[in-house]
Amino acid sequence: MSKEVAVVVPTIRPEKMAEFKKAWDFSGVHFITVWDGKNPKLEFEGKKYSIKDIMGGYDDTIVNFSASMRNLGFAYIAKRLPDVQYIVTLDDDVTPVGQTIEDHVNALNMRVPISWMTIGTRYARGFPYSVRTEAPVMVSHGVWFGDPDIDAPTQLVEGLKEMKFLKMPIPKGCYYTMSGMNVAFRREMLPYMYFAPRVCGLNRNGDIWAGITSKRIMDKKGWAVVTGFSVVHHARASNVWKNLEKEWKFLRLNETFWQGDEKDEYFKEYNKLRKRYESYILNDAK
Repeated sequence: MSKEVAVVVPTIRPEKMAEFKKAWDFSGVHFITVWDGKNPKLEFEGKKYSIKDIMGGYDDTIVNFSASMRNLGFAYIAKRLPDVQYIVTLDDDVTPVGQTIEDHVNALNMRVPISWMTIGTRYARGFPYSVRTEAPVMVSHGVWFGDPDIDAPTQLVEGLKEMKFLKMPIPKGCYYTMSGMNVAFRREMLPYMYFAPRVCGLNRNGDIWAGITSKRIMDKKGWAVVTGFSVVHHARASNVWKNLEKEWKFLRLNETFWQGDEKDEYFKEYNKLRKRYESYILNDAK
């Protein structure tokens, strides 16, 4: 591994973070902790920075008490770590399976088809050669063993049954459920990988809607996202009843957001912050 890789982990639990670090080997990579809470801080190489230190007049784009706090880590990389080419973000309740980070980097160096889908683990007869290396991979969506990342109503009905996953590119024009617990992306995606903030009473939508908005951009640019090439083990730390309280508005809006329905008050604020964040990264990043 090299200093071209940075790992961003948001947390609000010092005791969990100590346990997390014991499970991972971050030697040879930049490691960034985003401490959430009333007075959020970003920690890197023993130094701590406030939101204002990093974002300046764009500090309103970073919202605390949600997993979208990892946006602060992405912005720090854009501003202060110009040599970083691969960004990995993890939750504090996952542990590695195999070479999680290396697998992400390998995936981000592939070219894959996005206009055709494979029907198996090899290219079947008739799959055009011209599209087999059609698009550069810009996002590697990792998956997990252990507790599934599901919404609260599904968990209450079905329980925490382990999921099985596909290993494939996501076709152009299709959306997918991007879980922020194990994701990596190339530097080119920094302006567009904005986890939706906790505003207007909405929460637990940050990674899902970042997946939707970033996929729209990748489709326009001819870039690819793959899923299933990197794996972690997930030991769920959240409470299903608290999640149910947080998710109700998100679940309702999520049914039609992907279709372009943005009539709710949330989207006015979300789009304003997202565009300001994108402008900050594009215009001010070194």
